[in-house]
Amino acid sequence: MKDVMSIGGRLAVICAVAAVVLGLVNGVTAPRIADLKAQKLQDALRAVVPSGEIGQEIILEDVPGITGYYPVSQSGKTTGYVLNLVGAGYAGDLKILSGYQTDGTVNAVVMMENQETPGLGKEAEKPYYMEKYLGTGGKTPVPVKKSQLAQGDADAVSGATITFMAVGRSLEIGSDFVKSLEE
Repeated sequence: MKDVMSIGGRLAVICAVAAVVLGLVNGVTAPRIADLKAQKLQDALRAVVPSGEIGQEIILEDVPGITGYYPVSQSGKTTGYVLNLVGAGYAGDLKILSGYQTDGTVNAVVMMENQETPGLGKEAEKPYYMEKYLGTGGKTPVPVKKSQLAQGDADAVSGATITFMAVGRSLEIGSDFVKSLEE
């Protein structure tokens, strides 16, 4: 019985020390992590909107798949929008930042966060992956099925079809939303 109490006491001390150390590390790193996330967002905003003035984010709570958007203007005229999109990928939510023209055409796309499979769905993080969506959404439908792609692109998304469809559906939702803003 004495051994059990001794071992239990040591484990309790180890857990308490670990909790204190983890709390201190979190206190030191949390502000830096927040700064890095803010910088990543600013970099992504500039990537999807190379010119123009990006307005303040408008938070949306009642639009499925869209958490918020930024109006983009030049010379006081709205020239487009940047949307924060959330899609259902293979391994969880995909957080996407996408720029649109006022007619719903996709200008640029950046994958912000995902938990997709390395080597397959993780390819969506790379800029070349998003090229298949650029220029769609206005007069041309956003591809949401492999049959809507050229053979080379369709072959490239094999093995990561769920990721491809989730990105496509998210961009399609965003395009429809932008069109509704302009009606």
